[in-house]
Amino acid sequence: MPEWTDRRALLRIGGAALGAAAAGATWGAAPAAAAGPEDADPADIITPQQFGALADGQHDDTDAIEQAILATRTRTTRIVVFPPGTYRITRTIVIPDVAGESFNRIQLRGYSTMTNRASIIQVTHDGVGIDVRCSLAAIYGLAFVAPAKTERNVALRFAGEVNTDDTDAAILECTFVSFKLAVEHVGRGLYFSHNLVALCTTGVSLAWPTSGVEGGADHVPPYGLRKWLITNNHFHSPFQAIVTQGAESSDFRGMIIQGNLLDIGRRLFIGSLTNSTISGNVVEKADNGAIIEITSGGHNLTIGDNVLGGFEPPQNNGTRAIQFSSGVKAHNVTISGNTFNWLNGSPIRFENDASRITIANNSFDNWNLSGRNDNAAIAVAGKASAFSVIGNVISADPANRPPIMTTGGLHASHVIGNASEQVPLVAGPLGADSFVQATPGRFNRIEVAGPLGAAAKVVSTSTEPVKVGTDRYGSFLVEGSNANPGVKGGVRVVPVNQSGSAATELLCSTTSTNELVSMAANATGLMPPADNARDLGSATQRMRNVYAHQVVLAEHTPDTLPDAAGQAGGIVMVRDPKTGKRGLALSDGAAWRNVVLGPKV
Repeated sequence: MPEWTDRRALLRIGGAALGAAAAGATWGAAPAAAAGPEDADPADIITPQQFGALADGQHDDTDAIEQAILATRTRTTRIVVFPPGTYRITRTIVIPDVAGESFNRIQLRGYSTMTNRASIIQVTHDGVGIDVRCSLAAIYGLAFVAPAKTERNVALRFAGEVNTDDTDAAILECTFVSFKLAVEHVGRGLYFSHNLVALCTTGVSLAWPTSGVEGGADHVPPYGLRKWLITNNHFHSPFQAIVTQGAESSDFRGMIIQGNLLDIGRRLFIGSLTNSTISGNVVEKADNGAIIEITSGGHNLTIGDNVLGGFEPPQNNGTRAIQFSSGVKAHNVTISGNTFNWLNGSPIRFENDASRITIANNSFDNWNLSGRNDNAAIAVAGKASAFSVIGNVISADPANRPPIMTTGGLHASHVIGNASEQVPLVAGPLGADSFVQATPGRFNRIEVAGPLGAAAKVVSTSTEPVKVGTDRYGSFLVEGSNANPGVKGGVRVVPVNQSGSAATELLCSTTSTNELVSMAANATGLMPPADNARDLGSATQRMRNVYAHQVVLAEHTPDTLPDAAGQAGGIVMVRDPKTGKRGLALSDGAAWRNVVLGPKV
C-alpha cells in the first residue's frame, strides 16, 4: 500500500481544507470553545496576532511568531497561545536559551488538532520548523503540516544550549503530517503522548549531545541517557516510529513505549535500549525490517502484551517482530503475552548469544511464510543459556522445522508447557543440563527438593480413588514412537494396597524387539512379566550373570513350599520343623529336591 494512503483524510485534519476553515477565525479575549489556553490569565499570555500574524495560510507569519516567542522572555509566565488558524512559516523559528538560567521554561499552546478550528503551523521550507534550544519546553495542541515531505524537513527539534543533557520536552495532542522527521530530541527527558504522526519517514528521533554535558555521573552516559515516555500515540504510515541515535555503546535506558498504534506502521523501534519496557502496542502492516530491533544494549528489558505483525496475504510483507542485532548479547529479557502474526521470518530472533531470557505465554501464528529453513519461532544464532520458554502457543512452520532453533545449543534451560504443532520443539544441540517437555500435560508438576540433594520430585494432583496397580502417583516412562512402539524403560510408581502404599517399578526393555517390558523390579521382587517368555538376556539363556554382595532366601517349611510345577529352577531355603535345621530345596519342575550342604565355611 503506497505511502499516500488516506492522505486526503489526513489533510482534512492538518492541511489545506482545515486551514481554509480556520482562516476566518477571530481572536477574542475569552473564547468559550477554548480547550486549554483560556485557563491562563490573559495578562500572562502572548499571541502571534499581537505582532501581526494573520493565520490565513497565505501570509508569512514567521516574524510574528518569532517576536511573540522573544516577548515571553520578560514574562514570568512564558506562554505563547496560537488561536485557531493556519500559520505559514518560511524559515526556522529558534527559541533560544537564556544564559545563566538553568530552568528556562516556555509553552506553545494551540486549540487542539481534533476540532474544526485547529491551530496549524504550516512549514513550507526544507528545514526545521521550530528549533527549541531552551532546556524545558512544552508543545500542546498544535498541528504541524508540510505541503510535501522534503529531504530535510523537521517539524520540531529540541536541543538545549545551556543544560545540553537536561532537555525536557512535553509534546501532547499534536499532529505531524508529511515530514522527513516529525520530532528530533537531543538530550534526555521527553514526554510524547496522544499525538498523531502521519506520512512521515520517522516519528521520533532520540539522540545524545556530542559535547557540553556536565553534572557528574547522573548526567553523563551511561546513566545520563534516560527519561523517555512515549505513550498512546497514533503513527500512520511512518517508516519507523521511534529511533535512537548516537552514544550507542552507552545504551539508552529508562524508556517506556506503551499503548501506541502503528496503522500501516512498518517499524516501532530501532536502536539502543536497556532498562526499559515496550508494552501494549499494536503494529499492523509491518514491513521494511524488524518491528522492534535492538541494535545495542539489550539488557533488562520487558517486551509484553503487544500485537506485532503484518497484513494477511496478498498484502503481507512482514519480516520479523523482535530482533536483537549481531552486536547485542541479550541478557535478562522478558518477552511475554505478545501476539505474533503474518510474518515472513522469525517472530523472535537473537543474532548473538543470549542469556537469562524468559519467553512466556506468547501466541505465534502464521510465521515463516517465506518457508526458509533458517527461520524459527524463536531463533538464536549463538548460545542460548538460562532460557525459560513456558506456555507459548505455536502454529506449524511451513518449512516443517522445530519452532525453537539454536546454533550454539540450549544450555541450563527449560522448555515446558508449550502447545506446538511441531514436534520435536528444539533444533540444535541440547545441553544435558536442559529440560524440554515435548508435549504439554504429560505430568502435573515437577519440584526440585533441595533437602534431597536437588532430586526431582514428581507430584501428582490426581483426585481419583486409589486403585491397586494403577498409576496415580506420577512416573517417568521412556516410550518409543518408531516402527516398534513400546515402553523402553523408566520408573513407574503404583499403589500396592488400598491404603495407598506405593511401590516403585524399574522397567527395562528387551535387547531385540520392543513389544513388551522384559523385566520389572518392584515390591514383589525381580521378575519377568507373566506374558513375556523372556527375561534379561536371551530366549535360550535368560539370566546370564547376576552380581550381588549377598543373597538372602526366604524361609519355608515343607508344608509352605510353593507348587514345584511352575518353579523349575527355583531355589528356596527349607527349615525342618522336627530338627530345626535349615537346608536348600531345588525345584525340578515336578517336585522339590534336597540340596546337600557341605561343611561350614
